[in-house]
Amino acid sequence: MKPPLRTPFCERILYGADYNPDQWLHDPAVLRADIELMKRVKATSASVGIFAWTALEPEPGVFTFDWLDATMDRFAEAGLVVFLATPSGSKPMWLSERHPEVRRVGRDGRRDSSGGRHNHCPTSPVYRAAVSRINRELARRYGRHPALALWHVGNELNGECHCPACKTAFHDWLRQRHGDLASLNHAWCTSFWNHTFTDWSQIPTHDPSIDALAVDWLRFVNDQHISFLKNEIAPLREFSPAVPCTTNFMGTCRGTDYWRWAGVLDRISNDIYPLHADREDSWQKSLDADFTHSLMRGLAGGSSWMLMECAPSSVNWSSVNKLKRPGVHLQEVLQAVANGADAIHYFQWRKSRGGYEKFHGAVVDHEGGAGSRVFRECAEVGRVLRSLAPVAGQPLGRAPVALVYDWEARWALEASAGPKKSPSGDRHTEACMEHFRALRRAGVEVDIVPVDADLSGYSVVVTPALFALDGPTAKRLSDFAAAGGAWIATYLTGYVDEHNRCWRGGFPGPGLREVFGLWNEEVDYLHDDESVRIEGACIDLPGHACGRDIVERLHTEGARVLATVESEFYAGAPIILRNQWRLGSATYVGARLDDESCAALYASIAAELDLPRAKLPAGVVRKVRAGADGPVEFLFNYTRNAVTVDLGEDAFLRVADGRPCRGKTTLRPYDSLVKGVVLSPTPSQPPVPPRHELHPSPLLG
Repeated sequence: MKPPLRTPFCERILYGADYNPDQWLHDPAVLRADIELMKRVKATSASVGIFAWTALEPEPGVFTFDWLDATMDRFAEAGLVVFLATPSGSKPMWLSERHPEVRRVGRDGRRDSSGGRHNHCPTSPVYRAAVSRINRELARRYGRHPALALWHVGNELNGECHCPACKTAFHDWLRQRHGDLASLNHAWCTSFWNHTFTDWSQIPTHDPSIDALAVDWLRFVNDQHISFLKNEIAPLREFSPAVPCTTNFMGTCRGTDYWRWAGVLDRISNDIYPLHADREDSWQKSLDADFTHSLMRGLAGGSSWMLMECAPSSVNWSSVNKLKRPGVHLQEVLQAVANGADAIHYFQWRKSRGGYEKFHGAVVDHEGGAGSRVFRECAEVGRVLRSLAPVAGQPLGRAPVALVYDWEARWALEASAGPKKSPSGDRHTEACMEHFRALRRAGVEVDIVPVDADLSGYSVVVTPALFALDGPTAKRLSDFAAAGGAWIATYLTGYVDEHNRCWRGGFPGPGLREVFGLWNEEVDYLHDDESVRIEGACIDLPGHACGRDIVERLHTEGARVLATVESEFYAGAPIILRNQWRLGSATYVGARLDDESCAALYASIAAELDLPRAKLPAGVVRKVRAGADGPVEFLFNYTRNAVTVDLGEDAFLRVADGRPCRGKTTLRPYDSLVKGVVLSPTPSQPPVPPRHELHPSPLLG
């Protein structure tokens, strides 16, 4: 039986950053000052050792742990905890040069040079053995250290390798999945263009003309990453079974089906870097961040999760690295907490003097002390997070609406030639985010769930652009509607099966023409500067309602027409339809709607179904999270403009200054309000001493 996890996550919201003491071993004064500075921002924790493999093992089997011993001890003495990383995210040069097979091979057959990061071959037995060895040594030495709170396994695992070892492993994986070549050829439709395989060795790892191969390849790559992750975790659990393990996700990262990764981990964590450009539409980026946070909450099974990386200020890798305006960063942090985060960590604690990320945002700038605006803002975040301790470890309630996000449907759509590509190349994620934004603008809470989720307890299920849909999944969704639920699907639904083969019998398939009461005859893909007018027949849509990019030509086969197309040669054709399906309903949205129209559609649906909702101006969002002493309510103005709302008689607190607000209140740009907790008083700020006057803690010796 697995022992209970040793964790501080239920006691407080943890707060800290990626910390790289190995970069400052030549300057002990910096290491002493860091702990004192962490206390000043009310940090509780740090992720240590992420890229420190050579500092830990400078040559094979020779370990130098003295600096890490001192770091762990300093943290324990200061009452701080460590998320100790395994260093697999960046290979040591000695390993990369002695064993070139640990380096990835690209689609072109060329092996990577040494250097970079996140570029190991996940199949390589040499790399797996080396990772297992260093992890075993770390776990043996620090598994029971009082400062250890969490294993931070690897870093942002992703990507693919096309080396001979991966190709052989892919062929073995295909044998397990398909059984024999005849079955594989049938599933992949290889007779098209005469691609029939007569020997397993003929199968490449990449051929864009075989779209089923592309989907199976990504499934294989995903499985290899999971296998690699399990190899990393095994020695950690052997020596420290009570310490939880996580690895930092990257939102909707393309080649990683995180629904399948989640079962391997004890905690879900994520890296996110919202880029607020301080423009009129910046608030939509905040809603996209809400989508990502909700995805993490879904991956955690409705429990809390960790924000493992964000930036306290500007990044260095965007095309324009704009500073965050006052209030933006505090709001980003509170937004994550409102969506279930129980830990907030930055990349990075202290800016490095050189290297690719020397200009990336950090808590401590090159100035070296506490004098920067960003440092003061981080100290303010630390103060507020302490006040929010009552929400730590508390369960998160179920929303009335479930939105399905499915990596495999995304892969199938991306691999298929024909549907109009979005600028990102990811039409599935784009559709999911747009319908999520529309639901949130309508004031409706949304859970993000996998395609095989238990749907009982939800009133509505939304499946945007669920391009790949197998028979059993179609039946589960149909049964949900038949039992009284409301199923809402969109354009590009049910075009292909699990092998990326088009369904016969007309779209949507399989068998969904009857469920939705319509036939999708063909699709018009529009130029970027084109649109078609849409008019509501039985729903209220804005006068400027339009469809963009993708407009399906639909025919009703019993469904009620809610809206029609009113331009182009197919003017008068239905575009939004609803079919009564036994005890429930199935609604189909056959075009990519403009944002205002999509929000209006969901406001109409919410009113019709009497869903609980908050009626707020566009860009203002309400979120409620359970607290130890009752619910904690957050209200955010995501816009750069002042907005007036009516708060009623209950008093909120403005987080920036702790002042109460009630009744009609003007929310400032990027304002954040909270109700249900007592905010710590804003301390008077003492003069900031010059860097050379910062005194280390007596605990540091």
